[in-house]
Amino acid sequence: MEVIEISYKSTNSYLIRSNGGWLMIDAGWPDTFSQILRLLNQNSISVNEIDYLIVTHFHPDHAGLTQNLKDLGTNLIVHELQLPFINKINQHFKKHPKENFKDITGSNIIVTTEADSRSLLKSIGIDGQLLSTPDHSEDSISLVIDDCCAFVGDLPAPDTIDAYDNHDLRQSWKQLCSFNIKTIYPGHGEPYKLDLLNI
Repeated sequence: MEVIEISYKSTNSYLIRSNGGWLMIDAGWPDTFSQILRLLNQNSISVNEIDYLIVTHFHPDHAGLTQNLKDLGTNLIVHELQLPFINKINQHFKKHPKENFKDITGSNIIVTTEADSRSLLKSIGIDGQLLSTPDHSEDSISLVIDDCCAFVGDLPAPDTIDAYDNHDLRQSWKQLCSFNIKTIYPGHGEPYKLDLLNI
């Protein structure tokens, strides 16, 4: 599977092929749309080809350009547990308006459950599923591609499980490993191979 990485300001976004276009995972920092456009152009991708967006969690460095993309017709796919956190990030930036963040509005939002996410993704040409993987934040999700990889946002790496001694983290990784994934695409840092023996 082709994965295109778009990285700046120490944060990664990724693009994978969907039916006739692209699915983007995470949307970068607020007020940086010109940087995203430049990096997309370097990869010969038009922003208008991004049909879908998944945000691994609604923190400023991962959701900052969500509405900018939605304004151009990108559909935001949201796990149902994430819905309250859209309002939280909107409220956060009302208190910090200097960031030039655009409120995430209700249009172009596709809400799904964990169980229904498989058929939804299949309908856009992707064999995978959304999983709730809390630890970094309550709204953290991962996109798993069957027998391939996972896009995990800020989920701490599996080699930190013992250091964190966190039940949610351990359960998140056990769940991810059940999909026979080989490569992890994190929100920060380089992709890495998953050593199942460490879980």
